[in-house]
Formats: sequence, structure tokens, C-alpha cells
Amino acid sequence: MNPGSEGLITVGEFLAPVKQPYRKAMFIGFDGRHKRAHMYRSLLEAIAMTMKMSVDAMCEELQVKPDQIIVSGGGSNSNLFMQIFADVFGIKSVRNEVNNAAGIGAAINAAVGVGYYPDYETAINHMVKIKDDYEPSLENTNIYDQVIGQIYQDIKTYSDPVNKKIYSLFG
Repeated sequence: MNPGSEGLITVGEFLAPVKQPYRKAMFIGFDGRHKRAHMYRSLLEAIAMTMKMSVDAMCEELQVKPDQIIVSGGGSNSNLFMQIFADVFGIKSVRNEVNNAAGIGAAINAAVGVGYYPDYETAINHMVKIKDDYEPSLENTNIYDQVIGQIYQDIKTYSDPVNKKIYSLFG
């Protein structure tokens, strides 16, 4: 299946903000060709595109440009998810041998705190090992850039009014 889930777009509002309780997740563009695999991929793409928009805003404010993204947690066990992240961000995505970022971070802090390693850089060099990496397909990155720029960035302008009506009827 190609990037963009053949036109199936997920609005990923799974946890509505307190001040916007009407916000809900939704699929847009669903038709008869879409199966479970499309829905799954669309969910993964929504997560990656939402994160990219947030990371882009943060990087713009900090005037930095990352050269890779480290994906951790359960989702990083998926080769598909790792490739989607590389393609959406347009940079290499990597996962560590230990994919529990909080756990390894706590261990690094403890190792530096008790003096086992003299500083964070040394601790990280000894304790963090890259398991594998995924290079982006620039063709896929171009597709995701178009989806984000032409659809995803403004999608809540259109979905919010509908969700407000649904919320007013059903809470």
C-alpha cells in the first residue's frame, strides 16, 4: 500500500483537549476499496504527521534542524511505523536496542548521579545503542508534505464544525 492510504485520512483527536471536548478522531475519504490495512496505516500516518507538525513548529522556534528522529516505545517495534516516520519527517528514523526511553533515561541519570560515568555524553555513548535505522523515500516524503500542507494542517477547520454538531447532540 502506498503512502496516504489511498486517500484515507485520519484526524487523530483520540484525547480531546479539555477546552475542546467536541474534538473527536475521524476517518475522512473512506470508500469501498479501503480495508483494515488502510485504516491501520492511516492511523500510523496521522500519528506521524501530527508529531511532524509539532516538531516542525518547535524546530522553527529554536532555529534547529534535526538530522534524524529517534522513535521509542511500543510503536517503534513496527517496521512499517519506523518507515512512515522516516518518510513523513524526510530524515532517517532510528530505534534503540532498548526502546523504553523513560527507562534508559532514568538509568543514564542514575549512572551519572552515582559517578559510574563522569558525564551524560559518556553515559549515552556507553548505554544507548542504535538497533537499526530507516532511510526516507523522498518520493514518499513529497507525498506526505503535500498531504500535510494541502489537507492535514487545516483539516480541523472543517472537522471541528461537524464535531461540534455531533457533540451538541450526543455529548
